[in-house]
Amino acid sequence: MERNRNWTVRTVYLYVATLVGLGLLIGGGVQAFELGLKATILRQADAEEYLWARQPPMPYMLDAARGLSDTDALTEDEKAMVRRWLQDYERWDSDRSALDVVAARRERQAATALALVFVGIPVYAYHWLTIRKELGREVPSQNHTDG
Repeated sequence: MERNRNWTVRTVYLYVATLVGLGLLIGGGVQAFELGLKATILRQADAEEYLWARQPPMPYMLDAARGLSDTDALTEDEKAMVRRWLQDYERWDSDRSALDVVAARRERQAATALALVFVGIPVYAYHWLTIRKELGREVPSQNHTDG
């Protein structure tokens, strides 16, 4: 029994969309699996990132700015601006020190992986089920005309 498939634009679209959905599922699954491996078994995979995260900040002219607030060359408004800038910098530096950059990156990666999977599932399922439904309709009508 030979099937006579008409490769219409719609049929090609359905197959391409199914492949895109499958690609999203595979991509998301791979990222999620990689994330799980890094978090449980391969803990040294992120060691370099931890090293860079602990690099001490090197703000340009920070010591000079601290010295400026004590000089008479600045007006009181300028001294107040320098003090506010130093306070803002110290607040930022303490916030940065408290941040676990690897955990933050892992959460971003997990969000991406979950987004790929949750977008891929309906794209793949809808288009694959549509293809299956159409193939199911074509087969009986061809068998009916052949018999």
